[in-house]
Amino acid sequence: MKGSRRQVRGRGRSAVWELRVHAGRSPVTGKPKYVSRTVHGTAAEADEALAKLVEEVGAVDHAGPAETFGAFLDRWLPKATILKELSPTTVREHKRTVEKIIKPTLGSVDLRNLDAGMLNDLYVSLRTRERPLSASSVRRVHAVISAALAQAVKEDKLVSNPAERATPPSVRQAPKVAPSPEDVQAMIATADQNDPDMATFIALAAVTGARRGELCGLRWGDVDFDRATLTIERSVAVVSGRWVTKGTKTHAGRVLALDPFGEEVLRRQRARHEDRAADLGVELTDDTPVLTYNLERPISPDTVSHYVRRIATKAGVDTHLHGLRHFAATQMIGGGHDVRTVAGRLGHRDASTTLKVYSHFLPERDRDAADFLGKALTADE
Repeated sequence: MKGSRRQVRGRGRSAVWELRVHAGRSPVTGKPKYVSRTVHGTAAEADEALAKLVEEVGAVDHAGPAETFGAFLDRWLPKATILKELSPTTVREHKRTVEKIIKPTLGSVDLRNLDAGMLNDLYVSLRTRERPLSASSVRRVHAVISAALAQAVKEDKLVSNPAERATPPSVRQAPKVAPSPEDVQAMIATADQNDPDMATFIALAAVTGARRGELCGLRWGDVDFDRATLTIERSVAVVSGRWVTKGTKTHAGRVLALDPFGEEVLRRQRARHEDRAADLGVELTDDTPVLTYNLERPISPDTVSHYVRRIATKAGVDTHLHGLRHFAATQMIGGGHDVRTVAGRLGHRDASTTLKVYSHFLPERDRDAADFLGKALTADE
């Protein structure tokens, strides 16, 4: 197998080299195929990189039977579901993306012929069609493609991942807008007039910052009134009409402290359930959902999303269900709590996620920090 290198620019250790290795012929067109890579460094380092690239290209069967990208995607997703422990909702969205967006355009392309240009053409078409996708939606498409092609590289189907060389659209993160305490109070009061169970949901969402599936998955065994704690260790979802119980998004449980308000909300909900159980002639157990109408099945996450939007409108508040999670985060950050504590309560695996999402609220604490430091230096004056 032949390879070549060409110095593009620079000198010495700052030199830039283009490496090129012959990779057989395309099974479709019969034309020669090449794998290229750009490296930085001396001529000796370029030779070392070229030798490694030749070895990598040689490990891929370029002359073997062709496999379309669509066929590979059909094989990849079931395996990724198990090996990556993808949640049912993630699998559902991946399937929709593969079937509705990726395969109609790129499904018939030989996997080995797929390149960054083809991916960029797809992204441009998605942004410019009659009903264009948002930049964030296109980036989600890119994420699915990138994950699939990364697995193709691991299985020696490809030398490198063309998605790494593609250019998905940039996304500008809009600041998260959170409702005020008065807004949340108005929503709870409005909901309490016709659906106390939903009022309980809104209150718990605000004081815990938990995700909707986590709250819908709560059972009475998760509530410890003696210690005033709430354990979150599961989530529920409805996929294709089927109820699914799964772990949390980070596959880790967490124990949250309850303040007097949160504890009282749960005590009132418990009393309502006890009255309801007496009317039905049944007993509450540790497995009885905290948020339920029939004491058997949790309220659906989609149901609470629609309800919160409606109740917010009725209360004159411009927000949605996820706004309650933003409320919890921004109130904690604004109250001076450290980011790691905020991340733990929200269920973020890494505090950097919290910083990335809510960093625009941190400057609000900068003035307090400046005053604190200044007072430390002028305390004796």
